[in-house]
Amino acid sequence: MCGIAAPEVFGADDYGNSVVLITGDIPVALEAKVRRAEGNCPERAIHIEA
Repeated sequence: MCGIAAPEVFGADDYGNSVVLITGDIPVALEAKVRRAEGNCPERAIHIEA
């Protein structure tokens, strides 16, 4: 789900597990997409720190 909401930020490894593609701060232009990914994560595995 996170890869669909923010494909610039989330991808998948060789086993299909989600991975974060960006290190460090999320660019301002992608913040809304990342928040949408957090809200739609069925496992609540994404947590955004302000």
